[in-house]
Amino acid sequence: MDTAISRILRFLSEFASRCNSVVSDEAQNEIKELANLGIEFGLQIGVQPAYVRLLFPSHGESITIGADYQDTQDGDDYKGQTFNVDLVTAAGLQKIGDGRADTKSKRTILACQVWTNQE
Repeated sequence: MDTAISRILRFLSEFASRCNSVVSDEAQNEIKELANLGIEFGLQIGVQPAYVRLLFPSHGESITIGADYQDTQDGDDYKGQTFNVDLVTAAGLQKIGDGRADTKSKRTILACQVWTNQE
């Protein structure tokens, strides 16, 4: 992992230097966090191969706030309630199946962030 992070930071540093800039400490920390998430995701899928599904509801689609969908504005305040999606602010990820005979079970790896109209 350190090699991948070093390569990404080297690339960004070179790019930034050509723009007379530097890669901020905040950006470096985000790159490290992203690499760690990539490793965790790889382990989730690699240990027991399964399908990965992108959670990205359509505008106006009815969703239930909970494990799969979280409201960007109010978090889990409305957990269990159903709303229509106004805007998707971040797609979610689900693992489908267990890599063996089970192809039906769903496990949310990353909840989809949505903006809903609660009127």
